[in-house]
This record gives sequence, C-alpha cells and structure tokens, in this order.
Amino acid sequence: MPKGQYKNPKDRANKISKAKRLGSYFKCAVCDVKFWRKPSAIKKGNNKFCSRNCYFIWQKGKGKTVKHPCNKKGENNPNWKGGVKPANATIRASQEYQDWRESVFKRDDWTCQRCGNRSKKGRYIIIHAHHIKPFAIFPELRLAVDNGETLCKKCHDKEPKGKEIYCIK
Repeated sequence: MPKGQYKNPKDRANKISKAKRLGSYFKCAVCDVKFWRKPSAIKKGNNKFCSRNCYFIWQKGKGKTVKHPCNKKGENNPNWKGGVKPANATIRASQEYQDWRESVFKRDDWTCQRCGNRSKKGRYIIIHAHHIKPFAIFPELRLAVDNGETLCKKCHDKEPKGKEIYCIK
C-alpha cells in the first residue's frame, strides 16, 4: 500500500473530523463570511479575516481616515526641544566641513591611504574622510586638512570607535 493512504476510508474521515472539532469557526471582519481555523492559527491570532484579500481591504481603509497620534512631527512632537541640534550634527552639516572633506579627497586623489583601493570603471568604492586625531577629543583639529585622510569603507570600519577613541592621545 502506498505511503500516506488509509486502509479504511473512515479512518481518514475520523482524522479530519477530529481536527475540525479542535479548531473553531470565526466571522470575517470585512465580508462577514463564516470560516474555520485550526488551533495553531488561533494561537497565532490569525482569526479575524477569512482571506488575505479581506485583510488587505481592511488594511487599506485603516490608516487613511484616522491620523495616528504618534505621527507628530516638529513642534507637535512631545520630544521637541525647540529645534536644537547637537553641536556635532551642526558642524558636520556646515559648508566648512564639506569643504574639508573635499580637500582631503583631492589631496589623497580619491584613493584609500591604507589599502590603495580606488573607484574604477565597473568597480565602485565608498570612501570616507577620516580624522586621524578623533573629532570628539580634538575640536581644534576638526577642520585641519593635515588631520584628515581618505579611507575606503572597509579600512574605515577597522578604525577605533566609541569609547576606544579615548585611548588615542
């Protein structure tokens, strides 16, 4: 006898009816159709919609009519601090900092100073302007071109970060 078939057809019917007894019927929140779910689906909470289509119909109308209270931006956000930016973000967004980055790249000819990688036709390398003396510890050297070097992303990721930079003096 092939695998997966029952000797007696009633055995199969008994197994199906047992599964039906363990699950339960629910009413779809969109189309009001009565549908059955097995116990594992009930446990996961998959018992509001009869199909994915009904779920998508429900999802479409959900967010457009009512604005969620957490979508507050700017002054309406409870965490608003009056438009204050950290000094770090202000400096990195400034034109002087952008000019510093550009001059470091030009000086190093857009080439990583550790591994020598460079963007070529068909091969794009991400480069970073790296501060040799850390940005956070040496504020007077932040915009000094001789304190910068061009590194590719791979080499820049190997550089110390966070609390490790306080060991550099």
